[in-house]
Amino acid sequence: MKIIHFDVDTELAKYLAGEKYETSLNTIPEGIDPTLVEAISIKTGSKADKTALSRFPQLQLLVTRTVGTDHIDLQYCKENGIEVKNILDYGAFNIAEHVFALLLSGTRNILSTQTEIQAGRFSYKGHLGLALKGKTLGVVGTGRIGLEVISRANAFGMKVIAYDVFKNEQAQKELKYEYVELEDLCKSSDVISLHAPLLDSTRHMIGSSVIDMMKDGVVLINTARGELIDTEALIKNITKFRWVGLDVLEGEKQFSQDHPLLTFSNVVITPHIAFYSDASVKKIAEETMRLIKEFHG
Repeated sequence: MKIIHFDVDTELAKYLAGEKYETSLNTIPEGIDPTLVEAISIKTGSKADKTALSRFPQLQLLVTRTVGTDHIDLQYCKENGIEVKNILDYGAFNIAEHVFALLLSGTRNILSTQTEIQAGRFSYKGHLGLALKGKTLGVVGTGRIGLEVISRANAFGMKVIAYDVFKNEQAQKELKYEYVELEDLCKSSDVISLHAPLLDSTRHMIGSSVIDMMKDGVVLINTARGELIDTEALIKNITKFRWVGLDVLEGEKQFSQDHPLLTFSNVVITPHIAFYSDASVKKIAEETMRLIKEFHG
């Protein structure tokens, strides 16, 4: 079976077998004969639509090295006999750790103090932090990642409430959190962390009307999908938030230094790296090769 891996960086390349390219599926490098390719692995940098996939007439297997599949035309794959596999868990703890990195960088003024430090000023004044103990964390989405976040929030002594269409009653008992409606979560939470998948029903779920329900000084963290937040509404209401930590952005492939969110001092952005650790890279490669091997038999 001829295998091609797209969107591969130097760290991942150490563990993958087969042909590996940094380019996306949408830019096929010279030297590849797409008519011979039977299996492909990609990330969200590739848009696996009809235009891209139709160039591979022998394609049997498409592995996305992600949990989400919103970058794939699943209907086209079904109609053309292309089996799609995703990696359900490559270490949810990686994303959960990053949630708290984004959270603490703002609530304890890690970033805002650096300008003064670099200027030679060493003073606590004007940098009152926000203690997490006793605060209410609202978790939107209680899949693997959401539950990892709840587990860590418990260690910080936070009260946790959650919203999900599908309620995990066993996890609720074990981790001692409460399910509420989204409206109630927004009204009650001091910190909100997003872990919902991107669906038609969740696109722009954080819009103007939902933001209006939130407390003044709320903290918002998004490590899921950028499109869960209506960016225009976020910008319009940015003073509502004490801190906004974003690892994902709406339309992040078109990100530039002119992005309007870069002008706000209460926003920190990381380039979709919540998943990216020494542990996850190896796990992703292992799972990718396992899925290909199982399919090939």
